[in-house]
Amino acid sequence: MTGALLTDNQRKAEISHAYLAALAARDGYSMQRGPDPDVDSIDATIRSGAPHWDVIDIQLKATASPNLGEDGLHSRLRRKNYNNLVRSRTAPLLLIVLDLPSNESEWVDCTPDRLIVSKCGWWCSLYGQERIDAGSRTIVIPSSQRIGASGLEPLFEQVREASA
Repeated sequence: MTGALLTDNQRKAEISHAYLAALAARDGYSMQRGPDPDVDSIDATIRSGAPHWDVIDIQLKATASPNLGEDGLHSRLRRKNYNNLVRSRTAPLLLIVLDLPSNESEWVDCTPDRLIVSKCGWWCSLYGQERIDAGSRTIVIPSSQRIGASGLEPLFEQVREASA
């Protein structure tokens, strides 16, 4: 890519922010990018309106080489990110992993009729899991937790159920 300023990982991160922002806007939620630099594994915050006024912090990851198994998407997290996702917080912190095509020319397609971010995100909550002392941990996100036509509402439902 001639004149590219961002690395592949930075490009994936920006696409994952755009993906979340588009879903939030479509569903009528607000999205705010997290603090820069990311020091607490919060890449974005999404908020719903009345009657619940829910707030969810989001850790974003993106991959163009997903490890898909029969049980779901396998994703490896560094200790820092894993431990931030499992700890108790005022606002819940969920993980969204954006699964991108292996061919980077298919990540985003823009035509006069539509803007397409290929594939989808997978989400999970790791709240309450045991912290790890070293290394990393592979997590499995079930296929039922892919972000589909219902958008971000299942994330808010999860938060409401967990706090009930």
